[in-house]
Amino acid sequence: MSTPLEDFFAQFANLGFTYSKNNTAHNNFKRLRKASQWDKNSTALTVARVEFNDALVQEFNFIYGTDSDLAAWQNLCEAIDILPIPDNIEECQKVSPARVEQAQIADTYLKRVWDAHVNIVDLLESARTGTRVQQFTTLEELRVYTKQQGKMFPKESAYTGGLLKELLREIINEYFGKRRNGSAKRKRRKARRQAAAMQAALEEGSEA
Repeated sequence: MSTPLEDFFAQFANLGFTYSKNNTAHNNFKRLRKASQWDKNSTALTVARVEFNDALVQEFNFIYGTDSDLAAWQNLCEAIDILPIPDNIEECQKVSPARVEQAQIADTYLKRVWDAHVNIVDLLESARTGTRVQQFTTLEELRVYTKQQGKMFPKESAYTGGLLKELLREIINEYFGKRRNGSAKRKRRKARRQAAAMQAALEEGSEA
């Protein structure tokens, strides 16, 4: 079975381009640009870049899954060295003291995924090469590395699944996407809700 990235690059075989599994996805795209001789402002290059970004997201989904089920989260946790990896509900409960239902299994170690700073392009490459993914202590370290290496991953795509959203980090600007890891926007919404609840409680108390 071919992967989404392989399918993307295969459509350019008529240009004399051959996808190389020994190269990274981004290096293959650079090779494609050279083979196609697209002008940097051409519509063809713009369309190809959009399709390439979608293929990156679909590649992540293909390797690691899209939904918050136990198997998908186990796969991701193994890749980014989050240990121990729970293999059943009881193991999940050992990770977190809170008892959880089947649908909430991922939440027992979700915060540890939120706290992980890894380059998603490297994460894709690790599945191909078997090498361990480099972990960064801070978001700023990840930003510097990503910019220096040019390993940018699309933050917005129609194919982005729930699992991928937990790993997305804003490299250029502050992230205001849909990931649930306590973004500034989410914190402001939470603060407004808390303030409204407190105000309502005070008003109720004054009327009693």
